[in-house]
Amino acid sequence: MARSRYPTVRIVALLAVSVFTACGEDPPVPGPGTLTATLVSPNGDEGAAVVALFGDGIESISAVAPTEAFPRLDDAGARVVLINQSGGLLEFRVALADTLQRPDVVIIEVAAPDDELRLDTNAYTVEFTR
Repeated sequence: MARSRYPTVRIVALLAVSVFTACGEDPPVPGPGTLTATLVSPNGDEGAAVVALFGDGIESISAVAPTEAFPRLDDAGARVVLINQSGGLLEFRVALADTLQRPDVVIIEVAAPDDELRLDTNAYTVEFTR
């Protein structure tokens, strides 16, 4: 009788996994859209940063409060100065012609909330979310 339970348990487990997988985040969809970009810092709160974005299809860049964003777009991509006067997250929005074609990112400079430049920017990344 124990053998008859195993197929039922397996079926229930497979159905549960399928339901949980279906409840996950929607898959990315090609086409125009806006992504939120967040500077991920190994040091916690930051005061300012200069970030370069490379790639085709960058249409515009705007701030996410309380971050102030000062972008300059050109044929190669964009460069943006980010400032958070009180220190904290540095976030901005990037409008793209195709959200599946995310730009390459180079963190040029980062400053702490006390305006002290960080000596090493290698551990910093920019995370894009929809």
